[in-house]
Amino acid sequence: MEGFLRLGFFSMAEKVTKALGGSLPYIITAAVIAGIWVYFLFLVPRKTKRYDSFLDYLSDVLNFRVMVTSALAKILYIAFALVLVVIGIVAMFAANFLIGLIGTIILEIILRAMFELVMVFFSIQENIILLREEKEEQEDYRYDDDDYDD
Repeated sequence: MEGFLRLGFFSMAEKVTKALGGSLPYIITAAVIAGIWVYFLFLVPRKTKRYDSFLDYLSDVLNFRVMVTSALAKILYIAFALVLVVIGIVAMFAANFLIGLIGTIILEIILRAMFELVMVFFSIQENIILLREEKEEQEDYRYDDDDYDD
């Protein structure tokens, strides 16, 4: 953890970890709970596909047609961003205000870039699924037209 803090808080990382003491697990737990709350309150997407039964949904999950990890990545991003803000506030008062502010900004930018790279992979996967579904619909439409020609 101290190595990651060195990216943002430079030589003040020891003071920040000392000021945090043993409270980091509690901060992370509260941030994950807040991240889940924010995700389900504001970020839950509208379901584009309605399932007739739980078994249909389970089949899609087990065949990796429904990705759970993109939602998990969003929740973790919110949680880590909140943790970095709390650590930044501690750094502003425990070490140096300016270094704490600059370190928080640097770490937030690094965190955002890392999670954007992860989300690009999920976006590619979602777009491929949409293309496949559109292709299947077009093929079904073509077969329906052939039935009427007879």
